[in-house]
Amino acid sequence: MRFHDLRHAYATWLVTDGVPINLVQRVMGHEQASTTLNRYTHTPDDYAARVLEAFDGSAAFLLPPAEEMPSGHHLDKEDDDL
Repeated sequence: MRFHDLRHAYATWLVTDGVPINLVQRVMGHEQASTTLNRYTHTPDDYAARVLEAFDGSAAFLLPPAEEMPSGHHLDKEDDDL
């Protein structure tokens, strides 16, 4: 590991923890956010779990609790005609 590798790890850590890219760009000293995103951030190993967690947390309020949905209930009744 080289010292410069720590900059890549730091940028990735900040972005995956939700720090806005314009702030990460400033901290890293980059002129453009594209440099920060394209060159310094890397996909974390747990990216798939993070995506699912973000979706589940933000969309959960849209669905009724499972015990309130009658069995055989379809979210889109028009599909029955297809």
